[in-house]
Amino acid sequence: MGAGLGGLGAAIAVRLAGHDVTVLEAAPSIGEVGAGIQVLPNSARVLFSWGLEDRLVKHATRPSRCNFLGWKGNHLSHMDYHGYAAATGGFPFLDFHRATLHGCLLDRSRELGVKIMTYAMVENYTIAEDNTTATVHLADGRTITSDLVVGADGIGSKLREQFLGRPDPPQLTGDLAYRL
Repeated sequence: MGAGLGGLGAAIAVRLAGHDVTVLEAAPSIGEVGAGIQVLPNSARVLFSWGLEDRLVKHATRPSRCNFLGWKGNHLSHMDYHGYAAATGGFPFLDFHRATLHGCLLDRSRELGVKIMTYAMVENYTIAEDNTTATVHLADGRTITSDLVVGADGIGSKLREQFLGRPDPPQLTGDLAYRL
């Protein structure tokens, strides 16, 4: 798995379940860029259960309302975020920069003893004949064998295409999101 949001989240969950975890990151160093990100209440519930509440809330804003506007700027509707959160268990909507969320996940992973290897580009995997282990084959010739492999290797995933047995390029939908 890579060391992005999905890979680190999977690493934390698997480590908290009691397993040894190694994250294989293709990049030479760990870094995350991006824009703002919103964590919805169900996601906040999971992140808090991983021990991230104190770290995240000190960096987050808690939006109170979302206004839905038509393409001409006309008001369509709104959502009371605080009311919704209270009615669904008390977990908040949280907004912060994506790099902040990534940094908190990275810190928690390391705190839990997750091993993170950089310069570890996974080319493919093989499954043992008895189906008890899988081996990932790295671009530099190294191999790593484990009882579980999570392919959290991003939009250009080689593992997903190998698993599916066919190319799986991103598909343009024509939908766009604008952030303000």
